[in-house]
Amino acid sequence: MTGPAGKLLAEVYRLAGLRDWDGVAALCAPDFVVYEAPGLPYGGEWRGQDALQRVATAMYGTWETAKVDIHEIVGGKEWGVVVLTLTMTSKRTGRTFSQTVNEAGRFKDGILQELRIHYFDAAEVAAEA
Repeated sequence: MTGPAGKLLAEVYRLAGLRDWDGVAALCAPDFVVYEAPGLPYGGEWRGQDALQRVATAMYGTWETAKVDIHEIVGGKEWGVVVLTLTMTSKRTGRTFSQTVNEAGRFKDGILQELRIHYFDAAEVAAEA
């Protein structure tokens, strides 16, 4: 059984999957931050309640195709983690490849404060982008 942070993170991902960005924003703090690996075309810090929408648009726009398969969402009181596979097709090379990605979200008072995205091999992602 997952704790409250895992349940809240599952709701964020459910709403994002529905492209209900207003619903996602309502679960994010005004100073919410998404951290992507700095070497990626969409890398760096994305700030604001609409940050998840903006980074998702940038990430999906980088690839010919990109598909997310969520395997598990777990969490405790403050942190939740999503384990997923991201399968991308490079616009540049045409190569399709997959990465295991862990996305760790920190909550305070039921509101998402930050999301830290960790790729198994960010260098491979950057090279294909």
